Amino acid sequence: MDFIKTYFTAEKNESLIFIIFGVLTIGFSVYVLLKWGDSFYRGFAIPAILIGIIQIVVGSTVYFRTNKQILQLEILYQQDEGAFAEVERPRMNKVMMNFSLFKKIEVAFVIVGLLLIVFSPDRQFWLGFGLGMLLQGALMLTADVFAERRGTTYLIEITNQH
Repeated sequence: MDFIKTYFTAEKNESLIFIIFGVLTIGFSVYVLLKWGDSFYRGFAIPAILIGIIQIVVGSTVYFRTNKQILQLEILYQQDEGAFAEVERPRMNKVMMNFSLFKKIEVAFVIVGLLLIVFSPDRQFWLGFGLGMLLQGALMLTADVFAERRGTTYLIEITNQH
């Protein structure tokens, strides 16, 4: 049963990192907009702030629901391992499919960001926009690769339990 707490605790910890990065990215973007405010920083701020908001919302959702989720799943596991597997296996299969979609979107952010940086070096707004997309896309992709690995391990544990 430790595998339940291990998986969800790691998810909760990563969600806290998401929240922190979201807050820092938004804070930094607002600061540079107010301090320097030229078109490069305006371009950078758009994807940085929008994706930062997503990080805060998703991170907060996961963070604040996790303790209740752990408790419910541990109780279900103790009562009936088969019922636990019937609930968690389909949920985790959906989570894993979502990672595939999220990674494609994040790779697209990275690629678009790189293309804007390479092909718009003299257009400051688009250079900043590309940098913002690249940084946020790479951060989200990195986090999702780690989360997907944890999810795979957890799904194997679910399968081995029943």
